[in-house]
Amino acid sequence: MSSTYEDNVALWKEAYTKMLAVCDEFPHFSNFNFRDIDDARRASQKHLMLIEWYEKYGLKINHSDVPDGMNHWKIGSHMSFSYYGNAKEELSQGSGRFISWEDNNKQPHEEWILGIRFPTGAYIFGEDYDGQNKLFQDFIGELKGFSPDYTDSRNNGYYWKLNNAKAVFEGFGGLISKYNARNASELKQRKIAKLENELSKLKEPTKLG
Repeated sequence: MSSTYEDNVALWKEAYTKMLAVCDEFPHFSNFNFRDIDDARRASQKHLMLIEWYEKYGLKINHSDVPDGMNHWKIGSHMSFSYYGNAKEELSQGSGRFISWEDNNKQPHEEWILGIRFPTGAYIFGEDYDGQNKLFQDFIGELKGFSPDYTDSRNNGYYWKLNNAKAVFEGFGGLISKYNARNASELKQRKIAKLENELSKLKEPTKLG
């Protein structure tokens, strides 16, 4: 049996389609306090949804990363998939799921969205905020090159519809690794410059009052 995602997806689709059909034949087993059929139904629906995303959008998501029956889950420290209902209405009501300060006053509507957020800004690269701010802005500039469908600049949040998400989903890991490596190199130089500046000040003649 092949071990690649591409070769196995047809088998997964067949298996979980059949499993879901069997579960749907017994919709009321929760009345007996039996959870296993409902659990299997939710698991099957999750697998079939991710298979559909792969077939329609090319999103190759590790199925074990996704909880069953959830409409929001995180992948790593900054990325998540979320289902939005009528986000514009929920924003007006101040409750539910919405993008807080979307730059163009747009909101998702009844759709899954890939979100990448950095609420702490440049602190994602460490505690040297002032030194890392330029690095962070360069990073965000490259991230915007993936053309997000929604942007919340105030909160450093960037969002993609599924049909536009493949490139950023596949490229984000490499992008942040690139800037982590750049930060490690530049941090050393910033520390050297800071120490040299402090040493220069110590060498200045003391002014007597």
